[in-house]
Amino acid sequence: MKLMVVDDNLQVREGIHYGIPWEEYGIQEISEFGDGLEAAKALKVFQPDIIIADIRMPNMDGLQLLEQVKKKLNNCKFILISAYSEFSYAQKAINLGADDYILKPIKPGVLIEVVMKKIQEILGERKEKEAYYHIFEKSFIHALTQKSPIENEEKIKEFLENKYQFSLGHNLVFLAILRVEQADGKIPKKLIQTEVLDWIREQLQDFGVLISMGEKQLLLIGKGEPSLMISLNHQYQLKVVLSSINKKMMENNLAITAGISDCRGLKEISLVYSHAYEALEDTYYHERGSCLLFIQKNLNGERFPEKIQKDMMEAIRESLIQGDNKELHRHMEALHELGCQKRYPKNEMVAFLKRLYLYLVRRCDLESDLDFERSTIDNALHFSDCIRQFEKFLGHSAEKSSKPCNAENYSVMVRNICFFIEEHYDEPLSLESIGEVFERTPNYISSRFKKEVGKSFTDYLIELRIQKAVGLIKYTNTSIGEVAKKVGFSNYAYFSRIFRRYTGKNAGIFRSGNKDE
Repeated sequence: MKLMVVDDNLQVREGIHYGIPWEEYGIQEISEFGDGLEAAKALKVFQPDIIIADIRMPNMDGLQLLEQVKKKLNNCKFILISAYSEFSYAQKAINLGADDYILKPIKPGVLIEVVMKKIQEILGERKEKEAYYHIFEKSFIHALTQKSPIENEEKIKEFLENKYQFSLGHNLVFLAILRVEQADGKIPKKLIQTEVLDWIREQLQDFGVLISMGEKQLLLIGKGEPSLMISLNHQYQLKVVLSSINKKMMENNLAITAGISDCRGLKEISLVYSHAYEALEDTYYHERGSCLLFIQKNLNGERFPEKIQKDMMEAIRESLIQGDNKELHRHMEALHELGCQKRYPKNEMVAFLKRLYLYLVRRCDLESDLDFERSTIDNALHFSDCIRQFEKFLGHSAEKSSKPCNAENYSVMVRNICFFIEEHYDEPLSLESIGEVFERTPNYISSRFKKEVGKSFTDYLIELRIQKAVGLIKYTNTSIGEVAKKVGFSNYAYFSRIFRRYTGKNAGIFRSGNKDE
């Protein structure tokens, strides 16, 4: 399949071109142009199957390009990009024969979904059954992983029957997500070997169809039964077989960790997938190679108390400052025991570990490590491995650090000011307001702060706010405008300038870059 991207905005154009792994979705060739006129000249030579074009462009806009496409090409799918204020343009485009349109700002998931639908239409029109089902499989997996509704279960049945000769019979289904891990609990760096994958597929053939979900995950589509007892027995048998598979996999330094859903009707397959995913997420507090059924989930909903979080952060910080490795180990062990006992929601525990990491880096003058942050915190598969690696990182970082926490070297007043800023950075702060709190003149505070900290009060506050903003942008879906408010910037334009000055990127690109990594 060939894709043409036409937009006068270089950032948008390159974002569509390079920000999505199009080859994974069946797009082999991509060309891009900055205006409709240049794109129109290339139509006959490039012969695109799908065109994504902005409506408003210089020289020749998207509507004029659409007219050229209708004259020069057959069976080319045309997707318009439109801002809300240009909705009337989009309506006109549809009347002219555009196949679809997407409203700005463009969400990668939505764009992929629309393009995948167009690819399905093209392949269907060409009646290339084998290629059609190959793309349908990718589209089906994408819809499941993005929690998009599955509109036509009959097409799923047709797909399974034609490509895999697998019939669901009673229209009942269960799913199992299998994650391939290294023996140390991390995602393997190398692809699973074809012969190993074929062997796994052979072992599981009595339970259903095994589909690849990328390099490190597999999806088992299993046939459900009307009887709940029979279905449960079938799923427990699957656990037994997976256990025996893991014994063999350990010879290759690999393990399969799995989450198995409950059994439901095919029309609820999106919900079934989410249940399998939740079961897989629950293996966070179990060892690698574990297999959990959705009914085994921890449903008590207990939250991670804020007071306990703060107490643990302070205790670990104190042990690092004192250089007491025994105390550090004791506190990390206590955190491990608490997590395994309470099994707080994974997202809460991961958020706490990120918070702890950033807190210790800032307060204890540790050298930050982006690789550690990604592999040990963001992408940790199992809590036990995470805590063990976290403790090693802290011990190693403390050894490399030539001095204790910077704040400990400050006078009592300046140290307290730093702590006050940490607690109130999201509020309007100034030398005047700090002076009122600490009963000193703004000039005195400014002079003492600059002398001890090595930077002005304003620079210190801005750096802290940007650091907080970076965390929110990287680890939450909070809008950029809301992030600015949360970290104490009342003016969005000013926040954007400052963020770019400190990070070298604007906030939107910074977020996109972190999602792609």
